[in-house]
Amino acid sequence: MAGLSLKHIYKEYVGKSKSKKGSSNQRFGDFMAVKDFSLEIEDGEFIVFVGPSGCGKSTTLRMIAGLEEITSGQLYIDGKLVNDVTAKDRDIAMVFQNYALYPHLNAYDNISFGLKMRKIAVEKTNENGEPVLEIDQKRVKELRSKVKNLKRTLSSATEEEKPALEEILDEAVKELDYYSLTPVQAYTYRHMTKAEIDEKVKWAADILGINDLLFVKPSEMSGGQRQRIALGRAMVRGPKVFLLDEPLSNLDAKLRTTMRSEIVKLHKKLKTTFIYVTHDQIEAMTMGTRIVVMKDGVIQQTDTPTDLFDYPENKFVAGFIGTPQMNFFDVTVSSTASRLVVKFPDGQTQSYPLSEFSRLDKEYLDGKEREVVLGVRGENIYFGDDGIEVTLSVKEVLGNTTQLFVKMDNDEKDYIICAAGRNSYEQGDLLKIKFDVSKMYFFDKETERSLLKKPTFDRG
Repeated sequence: MAGLSLKHIYKEYVGKSKSKKGSSNQRFGDFMAVKDFSLEIEDGEFIVFVGPSGCGKSTTLRMIAGLEEITSGQLYIDGKLVNDVTAKDRDIAMVFQNYALYPHLNAYDNISFGLKMRKIAVEKTNENGEPVLEIDQKRVKELRSKVKNLKRTLSSATEEEKPALEEILDEAVKELDYYSLTPVQAYTYRHMTKAEIDEKVKWAADILGINDLLFVKPSEMSGGQRQRIALGRAMVRGPKVFLLDEPLSNLDAKLRTTMRSEIVKLHKKLKTTFIYVTHDQIEAMTMGTRIVVMKDGVIQQTDTPTDLFDYPENKFVAGFIGTPQMNFFDVTVSSTASRLVVKFPDGQTQSYPLSEFSRLDKEYLDGKEREVVLGVRGENIYFGDDGIEVTLSVKEVLGNTTQLFVKMDNDEKDYIICAAGRNSYEQGDLLKIKFDVSKMYFFDKETERSLLKKPTFDRG
């Protein structure tokens, strides 16, 4: 088990140079996939990276795994800088979206395949049983390469990047000097025995409930069964960190729900650090102890599932977290001595007690009219005689709830109301709606940042 520290991680894909007729070589296709990603992950946490396609979540996961090179920044696993450590030496297990099982091998052989290739370090001793000390030539070689790469990176670094890189280089040089001159415990390496492999495979099979599948090939299994085999293959390695890259996206809706709970149970049993990537915010909300919301390679907010839902820091997070999506109204707000007045897109107004908006930035309570974005979730809208008038355009009956899509005059947007139970409203009906004042959100129209201050008290 291990914690992770990601400090100012960037990932840039640099385009090739292309010569145009009559001009000098020009570079094209540069793309910054991840920008200034900083995150501290505690040992044993279940962290979820969530965001739309192309937001950089899988790229970040692959950098942690060592499958993508970090352009700049530092990645620490269990307190050790691993930027230049190969993927096989990071002690990380990854579960992919397509499972990557060997079709010609049964489940037992798929799970045990990596163990058969793996070697175990055994301390060297002399004939008296005393430890043998030697210069670790492999470690020295790795450190020399690391120092060389750091010097090359430092030569092209910006003035802002240089202090941090110089500090890392100093540490690497000291470590190189130590291992070059200091004999340490020497090791020999051996393959695992059949009995050791069998014990690990059966241990994983017991936890995952796949004992009856051990001698079945992947082609004879369901998607959920193949997913369990992929998880078992990762488990038997006993890694410090589990990385899961959209592992449920190939399953049907019912099976995804089942496997979500299975992975959460697995995390609780293993008590190992899990990092899970998904574009499905329901998976994120139901699985993660903390969620990292990303957009365009940038972290938008890192928080617990409930705090993301209750206290979004910007409009993107508010709209991305929650089903159906939060409604957004382009409104004008102004205040009197005791009331907050909100003018809606079609000119209708509503006023609310100013005392209900103690978290609203005081700049917006100075009596001036200001254009902002009002956000309110469909479940926090109800019907009232003195509410805003809207027209019902579409009605969706979902059994225990009904979704009503409504419009305002001169406004092309659809707004969603989630009404409990069923009702007799029909398309074209005029309805009057009101908002739960305690569940209204305000966002700056330009920056899209939330105008509500997050409570500082402990909500337990």
